[in-house]
Amino acid sequence: MASEEIKKFLDFIDESRRLHAIAVDGMKKEEKKLQDFLHAIEFETNSKERSKICTKLHQSRLERRRNKDMVEELEEIVKFFQEPQHKKTLDQMTQLL
Repeated sequence: MASEEIKKFLDFIDESRRLHAIAVDGMKKEEKKLQDFLHAIEFETNSKERSKICTKLHQSRLERRRNKDMVEELEEIVKFFQEPQHKKTLDQMTQLL
């Protein structure tokens, strides 16, 4: 049915927005950790402990990359539907549903 397809599309847009927001927050969180890791590496005298910190830094950067990739994937969709004329179209589709 047409209503099911419209609902799927609207759900896709909502999910894209939600995932985009989560990814942006995740990226910011990992960026904030960077300075802490760098300071910890700078002042750690024990090489084994420094290595552990470096591993955590590596994992943090990988997580940031995953989030950044998701942001880049969804950015255009989110921006497109933030424009007034396209937002209006979404609102009209919601009413149509």
